[in-house]
Amino acid sequence: MAATDPQHSPTNRHRLIVRHPSRDGVIGVDAAGALPRFETEDRHTADVDHINDEVASRYGLRTTVLRSLLHGDVRDGVVERAHELETHGAADGALVWRPATSLEPVDAADRAALDAWRAPFAIADGRDWMTPGWFARACEWIESTLRRAGQPAPSTIRQLRTWASSCVLQVDYGDATAYFKALPENGAEFAVTRWLANEFPGRAAPLLGADVTHRWLLLGACAGRALETVDDVAAWAIATRRYGDLQLACASRTDALRGLGCPTRSLALLPEALDALIDDAAALRFGLDGLTAEENARLRVIGPTLAGRCAELAAIGIPDSIEHGDLWPGNVFVDGAASAIIDWEDVAIAHPFLSLAPLVVGLGNTSLATAANVARLEVEYASAFESILSADGVRRALDLAAPLCFFDMAVRYRSQRASVARLHPWMRDLVPQTVRLALARL
Repeated sequence: MAATDPQHSPTNRHRLIVRHPSRDGVIGVDAAGALPRFETEDRHTADVDHINDEVASRYGLRTTVLRSLLHGDVRDGVVERAHELETHGAADGALVWRPATSLEPVDAADRAALDAWRAPFAIADGRDWMTPGWFARACEWIESTLRRAGQPAPSTIRQLRTWASSCVLQVDYGDATAYFKALPENGAEFAVTRWLANEFPGRAAPLLGADVTHRWLLLGACAGRALETVDDVAAWAIATRRYGDLQLACASRTDALRGLGCPTRSLALLPEALDALIDDAAALRFGLDGLTAEENARLRVIGPTLAGRCAELAAIGIPDSIEHGDLWPGNVFVDGAASAIIDWEDVAIAHPFLSLAPLVVGLGNTSLATAANVARLEVEYASAFESILSADGVRRALDLAAPLCFFDMAVRYRSQRASVARLHPWMRDLVPQTVRLALARL
């Protein structure tokens, strides 16, 4: 998703359950017997590099985050968070090691963190990165994979992200950088990423190695820069056109994508999902920080028209194809006339024009945010499809899809598991936010 406004972002207060490297049930506390804690600026809830860096700086320990335990609501500008960490190497840092059963914390937030850690927990969908010992095994595989490729051993392996969707490590070796990604059993990203790297070299991150059993990928760094850091609209236009070209090339390969496990998000099913969304006051967060009464009234007026809009878009004749599902400019890399796309976690077979909205919104968060530049992106994207449809037909399809792509996002975020949304509240918040963006495009 797009970055939050730092002026309105809460402070995160992190409490840590730091596991002893060799003694089960023993965790690190400070001299007063309290859980270690510190505050940081707000970051994406999957980002953990700053947590490990802070632990190294404050307590002299090398750690990785196994899992987040809780994420509170904002109170007085502060969000209480808690995490379980694994320690690597000697336990000779600044913490005191105590059996967890001997701790009787006075602080209510410490008690809540310990209760969340002690609650029954089972690994689901092959998310082994949440278990102690996994990081060491992954490091061994990374080193052996690089060795087989004739590359030097890694100089550093650093955890960047971990959450239910994946665990990402940065691997520095020689003068190069790679990224290791572990993925759950439930999803098509592992298979689709390998397929794209082989079928469309240069359109996705280069593949250095893959382990089918564990769903591990080792990917070379994409050339160039993330699109969100580029202030040249011509580069945005090139990347947008190349994505459209990729979708057009994949329109005849949907059987292959289906065989890789890609789900299908049919336009024909969207109206029913929208009806359920419109009736879900909790998801739209009425009376909280979600839709206003005026926005709700407008949504209910236009709701019955959305089925017709979906049908008209489908009838124009642009075939379903690969749809990234999360095409924010941070997931697009540009290098001259080339571009590549990463993080295919939400990939699906769908109407291709459901993709473009995040890229346009991302442009609006930059110095390039003008109506003329948005129009240029849309024209470049549309031109990829003018080999199968007239320019007027493509333009009409874009106009029809503009609000539907945001409604599609709202429906998908509404369907997130409650256990995941509790740890990542921005998923909950995105439901009314994307509905509001859809209303704006109408």
